[in-house]
Amino acid sequence: MLNKKLVAGFTVLTFSALVLGACSPDKKDDSAASSSAKTEQTTTSSSKAAKADVKIADGKTENAEVPRAGTLVMRQLYTAPHGDKSFAVVNVTLDGDKIISARLDEFQYVEKGDDWKGVPNSDGKLGENFPKGNILVAKEENNEAYSAMMKDHAGATQTWDASMTAITNFVKGKTISEVEKAVKDLEAQGKDAKVADVVSGATFADTKGYLQSIVDAAKSGMVSVGEKTSNADLKEAMILAAPHGDQSFATVTVALDGDKVAATFVDEFQYVDPADFGGVPNSNAAFGEGIKDNQVLGSKYANNEAYSALMKDHAKATQTWEENIHAVDAFAKGKTVAELEKAVSDLKGQGEDGKVSDVVSGATFADTAGYLQAIVDAAKKAAE
Repeated sequence: MLNKKLVAGFTVLTFSALVLGACSPDKKDDSAASSSAKTEQTTTSSSKAAKADVKIADGKTENAEVPRAGTLVMRQLYTAPHGDKSFAVVNVTLDGDKIISARLDEFQYVEKGDDWKGVPNSDGKLGENFPKGNILVAKEENNEAYSAMMKDHAGATQTWDASMTAITNFVKGKTISEVEKAVKDLEAQGKDAKVADVVSGATFADTKGYLQSIVDAAKSGMVSVGEKTSNADLKEAMILAAPHGDQSFATVTVALDGDKVAATFVDEFQYVDPADFGGVPNSNAAFGEGIKDNQVLGSKYANNEAYSALMKDHAKATQTWEENIHAVDAFAKGKTVAELEKAVSDLKGQGEDGKVSDVVSGATFADTAGYLQAIVDAAKKAAE
């Protein structure tokens, strides 16, 4: 991602200055990749989600410059592959036009219950915005409970995770065009055909939608440039975290090449005013209904411009959210878990006059240690 070194003396952003409604969505950038790329917001009217028209900020990036084969690229997009009650985080790691790996998780509101685990900060200020009696959950983390619901409501014969793993295994090692062909093959199937005839092991009726989401992320997702490598046998994990206060949660994806971080992608989601920010897909549909005060759940990366303006207004920020997260990502690349843990320790050991950029060049976030720790946690998960 962009490795921008800031002039000494940049102000460290304090979380306390950003509290209130001051956490919202943003956009992205890369280091050899698109400093000029633009993230789209699609405007759609809604009668229920907000008084103003609800915009969708899915992270679709135009004119992104990406390096040629030999350098890893991690791209991320937000989609709606399965109905209007959930949205998906789709992350694809590429080497040229070849898919090295894909990660996909979906988020949906469910009725509170002992069987479900909410996203990080569900018991904090983030959770105060949930529709009454509901919590926001990730399907991967709640595979057992969600699979049981699938079985009860649709007679599912295998788990959510088993079908999703079949899909991500199918795309691994394929080119984007090969996956596009599979989408067409699924579209051409007759009523009696089985999804597994095209994607071995998959049973989802919406398998085509999931594959299309992976294609879309690979072609137009937000960009994080990784390390140069010829190794296609990477270890990878996507985790949920809470690196910055209790009003948001993060998805953190890390790819390891041996024992070193080869690529990362960090984004955060928070409830924001739809008058100024774009929501995740389906914010203008069933997913957006019932949220407190007509807020929408938005991505900071996909709303970089609006969120950075908020940081500037409330905390006198001198650079964007995107620039900060790119600095963190750039610092993590090529390092081992032990080296990153030392950096976290160094940041936590700084005195009041210490500057975050003394440890992580270009970073000004007061919670930089939290973001690095989330990357450490994802790297450890990948190494398991």
